[in-house]
Amino acid sequence: MKNSMENLGWLTAIAGFIGLLVFSPVITFGFAWFGGWILKLCVGNAIANGMNLMFDTTRFTPDFIPLVCATLATIGKYFKSSQTNNNKNERR
Repeated sequence: MKNSMENLGWLTAIAGFIGLLVFSPVITFGFAWFGGWILKLCVGNAIANGMNLMFDTTRFTPDFIPLVCATLATIGKYFKSSQTNNNKNERR
């Protein structure tokens, strides 16, 4: 009985790890989309007008902001650096 429970524990841990790998990007995308939606409500027209001015186009609209925020956050998650520099002499 003990061996079967131990195997079940290992299988659960492996399945949880695989689930985390699969659903982590989905959760990131969802939270970033929600943040982009709030951004759209607050300053959506200003961001769209600024993007149109920078890129000399009329293609960007406030409805585009949540999807762009979510996509950039999901892609950016994989390029995030976790290194920090605590040496004050090297920061100059």
